[in-house]
Amino acid sequence: MIDQYLEDLRRELAAVGIGGGLRRRILAESEDHLRADPNGVERFGSPSVVANAFASELGAHASRRAAVGAFAALGVAGVVYAIAFVGASFAHQAPVDVWPIAAALAFAVVIFAPQVAFVAGSLALVRSLRRCERVLPSEELRVINRRTGLALVAGLATMAALGLIAFELRNVTDGWWVAFTLAGSATAGTLLVLAAVPTAGAARLHPRVAAEAGDVFDDLGLGRYREDPWRFARRVALGVGLVVWLAGIVQGDPIDGAIRGFAEALACLGGFAVLGRFLALRR
Repeated sequence: MIDQYLEDLRRELAAVGIGGGLRRRILAESEDHLRADPNGVERFGSPSVVANAFASELGAHASRRAAVGAFAALGVAGVVYAIAFVGASFAHQAPVDVWPIAAALAFAVVIFAPQVAFVAGSLALVRSLRRCERVLPSEELRVINRRTGLALVAGLATMAALGLIAFELRNVTDGWWVAFTLAGSATAGTLLVLAAVPTAGAARLHPRVAAEAGDVFDDLGLGRYREDPWRFARRVALGVGLVVWLAGIVQGDPIDGAIRGFAEALACLGGFAVLGRFLALRR
């Protein structure tokens, strides 16, 4: 009976995504308890319930840890990005309109991908910190993992594009900027890859806990926008566009600032439309 129970438990653990050494350890400890207690099988409960209990607690812990680790790695990438971006204004570089095609394409990635990484990573962190329960609904874990994963992908794309720009401009810009950008993007990219390991591990867990995931308005405490989420999106897009436009005014180029502000506002609305349901920005 014990052997059959352990085989059923092994199968149920695999079904909820628990494998490798962790599954072997759970099975070993379960076997010790079962053989030490004559009524152990009855006390343990059904294998599916036991496996789901393990996956539920492990899933919440793994998703929170992955979100925090990803945000830390993204923080390092953000520092590299900021230094490279500011440093570019002090380095002697050719105008963007005469860059090689690969560098020009990478520049577009460097503009938009960091914004996706920042928003997705921040929302993953906020959701994981706001919900402190030991067990979270399956849909909520899926949202956290999606946000974390997208943030890491966008962060990696940013570092890869930044490194490509430095490589393509190595002969037409200052060597110190090229050296820092290549080294910094490689270091930050490595940290992002390492952060993806626990993220992938968290995504493999599939506990069965019923409940809705909620949306970004639950994360931010803005439930008044739930009936009309696009009102929230329009206000955010307007705010972002105004900030970019004001930055252009400060730099003495209000027309270019207005163009870039309009593009940023459109990007915000586009992101809300494309990624809204995937990241649980709206229901």
